[in-house]
Parts: sequence; structure tokens; C-alpha cells
Amino acid sequence: MSLVMIKCPVTGKAVSTAIETEPSSFRRFPKVTAHMRCPACGSEHEWTVSSAWLSGEPRLVAQSQLQKTAAA
Repeated sequence: MSLVMIKCPVTGKAVSTAIETEPSSFRRFPKVTAHMRCPACGSEHEWTVSSAWLSGEPRLVAQSQLQKTAAA
């Protein structure tokens, strides 16, 4: 199990969303906006699965981003 992480837009630090999941489950997370209270700055942040990553796992790249890179 890995923690879902986001980058705090105020401090630039990686912070945990307090969600723990497997990589196979993370890939199936819905594309909705989630909210959390940031432990780094205390503010409320919005995040989506496309802006998040799993701690200790390689970053997943969306298929559309791979296609753009390959076409360039």
C-alpha cells in the first residue's frame, strides 16, 4: 500500500492526502475533484488524480501525454 501524495501549491512540498491504496486501485480512481486540509500550510486544497502520485511508486503518465510526447 502507498500513500496518495500531492504538491502543496503554497509551500511546494509533497504532502499526503491520508489516502492509502494499491497502484492498481489508484489507476481506477475517478476523475473528480477532491478536497483536503493541507498539513504543510493549513489551507484547503483541491486535487485530482491527475495531479497526484503514489509515494514510493513511479509517477503514472496519462496515455494522452505519452502520445503527445511520441508525436513530438
